[in-house]
Amino acid sequence: MSAQQLDVKKSWRAIRRHRLIVAAVAAVGLLGGIAYGFVVPAMHTATSLVVLPPPPVSEAEKATQSGAQSIETQVFIAESEPVLKSAGQNLSPALSTEEVRRRVKVTAVTQDVLKIDARGQTARQSMELANAVAGIYLVYVTSAQNLPGDLGKKTGARVLEQATTARGGNMLVHLGIYGGLGLLIGAVAGAIGVLARARGDRRLRLRDEISDAVGLPVLASVSSYQATDVSDWAYLLEHYAPTAVEAWSLRKTLHHLGLDVRNGAPVSLTVLSFAGDDKALPLGPQLAALANSIGLSASIVVDAHQEPPGSSALTIHLVVVDRETPQLAGTERTTNTIVALSSGAVTAEELARLAVAAAADDRNIDGLVVTDPDPTDRTIGRVSQSQRRNNSRLPTLLTGTARRTK
Repeated sequence: MSAQQLDVKKSWRAIRRHRLIVAAVAAVGLLGGIAYGFVVPAMHTATSLVVLPPPPVSEAEKATQSGAQSIETQVFIAESEPVLKSAGQNLSPALSTEEVRRRVKVTAVTQDVLKIDARGQTARQSMELANAVAGIYLVYVTSAQNLPGDLGKKTGARVLEQATTARGGNMLVHLGIYGGLGLLIGAVAGAIGVLARARGDRRLRLRDEISDAVGLPVLASVSSYQATDVSDWAYLLEHYAPTAVEAWSLRKTLHHLGLDVRNGAPVSLTVLSFAGDDKALPLGPQLAALANSIGLSASIVVDAHQEPPGSSALTIHLVVVDRETPQLAGTERTTNTIVALSSGAVTAEELARLAVAAAADDRNIDGLVVTDPDPTDRTIGRVSQSQRRNNSRLPTLLTGTARRTK
């Protein structure tokens, strides 16, 4: 049951994450349903009733109850090919037997009353068809026709109520029904497509998944600064002002690493990120901006051969590694090392390869920082798998990070 609940939650997260795709497919289904509604005209429905008096019953039949009216037989007669064919030919324009069969439905209301529902493209056509079927049926059951057995015996049947009105046929309702069905089918199809795609997606999205991949804690979750060109990077380095939520998350990261101590020996930090993960690249400048805002002078080193400024209390080195073959040899040794990655950007294999490369270079990775976490993620990435298995009451994240807009 637990695994099933996790699968349901994971599926729901995938649908929410790709809700725009699901909405787009649903919109296509809606338009397709409306278009189909225009092709298939709105049908009107009319009803006529036929009453069947019980046949005379002899004393012997009373004793055996064999004289009861067989309503199933009468339904069979009313829906038989001779009746439907004759009824279709009596209309103008005439309808084929198969078309009449699709439009007419005969049901037994009681043991003595038949209800004949007929559909037509117009109210008049539906009423004429219902009355035509009722009239032809009466001809067959009240006269000696060449029918199997004794089905042609006189029964005294008569029309109880002719079809004089029709219901339905409202074009807006008709289009609404087909549009709604198209919308539902499109939404289901979109959700199935998203789930099928998500099954093969091995990228890590939840903080617990990211933490479990390498056994390192998630130090913080922050919203990334959207930097797309040179002017954005310049603004980030010179004028970035984090929101209260972002500032607190970034400050917790510095505090956890012991890098927020003023008037101490110069310290340094390496921020590792993966090539192509553009949402994780701004984390280093964001940390530097936060450090400067709290009175801790910080500088950024991007080039591995660049000499770090000597006057800065905190030097942040930005290192971008290849996903397949991450290399850290030749990069500056620093006091601490963290990995910045965005939700849904890397796989467990890529993250593990980076951890192996760091270990091969005799580096310790102190933790992970997740940028732009999944909005549905309520995990914290700081609890080991064994603790989660043994303890049902674990901390969960109740609030997300606020996004900054320029």
